Amino acid sequence: MTDNKMAETTERLNNLGHLSAGVGHHVINAFSAIVSNAELLRLKTPMPLVVDPASLADTIVRTALEASTVARRLIDYTRPVTSIDADDRTQAPAVVALDRLAEDFVSDQLEYGPPGVDWITDLAPIPLIRGHYDQLRGMLGHLISNAYDAMPHDEGTVWLSTSTDSRGWVVLELRDSGQGMESETMVRAVEPFFSSKNGHLGVGLSIANGIWRRHRGTLSLRSQPGEGTVLRLCVEPYQNS
Repeated sequence: MTDNKMAETTERLNNLGHLSAGVGHHVINAFSAIVSNAELLRLKTPMPLVVDPASLADTIVRTALEASTVARRLIDYTRPVTSIDADDRTQAPAVVALDRLAEDFVSDQLEYGPPGVDWITDLAPIPLIRGHYDQLRGMLGHLISNAYDAMPHDEGTVWLSTSTDSRGWVVLELRDSGQGMESETMVRAVEPFFSSKNGHLGVGLSIANGIWRRHRGTLSLRSQPGEGTVLRLCVEPYQNS
């Protein structure tokens, strides 16, 4: 297998791991809602129906718990690829200068990205964070790909900045001049396989969110139709103890 093929395979496995974890969490949350409603149903006085509501509730609860166990095993299976913990033997965690990573990424985009996209950057020096360089670069790739998709004819502007907030946390902010999102779309934006565009799998933002979540970061969205989208990623800086 060539080096390029090996790198492509590794990236696909990495993306699959993050996507599977995102699907797993989504399914677990859905089944949690089923269990909660079924528990309420079981508390009611049984009615003289063909099917006893209490028995039906027991079946719902058992099925939901079994399904959530499968989803948790899926997450456990993918953890060696997605974890940033110190005992992960597949990829040793390191400290990453997110501002330098972003600078290198933008340089590549200026050379190889869509020629109709302008970049405006404010990459201030920020504290180091703990994580994996390749995973974080892949995360940026998915976020930028989403920004490009939001721009008609791959023409527009992307703003990228690094800073710290009032807590001292590291902040990476990405803004695009794309079409923006309706509130209903924004609520489901990080949901696996959700897309408002035909022919799109709707996995990029979910994968990016999964990578950032495993770096113990938070992601927030602001968007209005016709006004583009702002992604704000925050994470606690690395503490050398």
